[in-house]
Amino acid sequence: MRQFIVPGAIVALAVLVAASLVWAASVKIVAEGEDYVSIKPSMVRTTTTAGGVSGKKYIQIPLRRPHATTETGPSDDGNARFKINVPSSGSYRLWLRAWWYDACGNSFFVIVDDKPAVSVEDPTYQTWHWVKGPKLTLSAGTHTIRIQNKEDGARLDQFLLTNNSRYVPTRVETRTPQYILSK
Repeated sequence: MRQFIVPGAIVALAVLVAASLVWAASVKIVAEGEDYVSIKPSMVRTTTTAGGVSGKKYIQIPLRRPHATTETGPSDDGNARFKINVPSSGSYRLWLRAWWYDACGNSFFVIVDDKPAVSVEDPTYQTWHWVKGPKLTLSAGTHTIRIQNKEDGARLDQFLLTNNSRYVPTRVETRTPQYILSK
């Protein structure tokens, strides 16, 4: 008895193989806020016993009083610098796991290598959540990511870079130490 492969089955198999190859080539880099190689005030590292924070540590621009009246913006260059090793060149999406105090404390500047600063913000307050950052074109190799003060009351628990355009983080992610360069 002869068996024949239906042309539709061949197409379906080809699509599955292609999807598997794309998925296998996906890169996800996850760093904790405390993985910085340097930190400069007004950015500080904070330890907490509160739930919802990966590793019980995060970085923040402390809340100032009176809030929203003493903003210094780019002239306060308090920041945390991270060094990561990107395994393959391509287009990556940056995500920040942030906690914003309010509408006057809901953003950071993100500076990648020597590129211009990009503001990352959204209108979700007083809960840890993922904020969609810029799309970046990165070469394979070492890159510096700087999370810099924009508004007081902003906190960062983790950041994630992925070349999978469909990936949307929803909870605490597992740190990927193989991509994080130490101090």
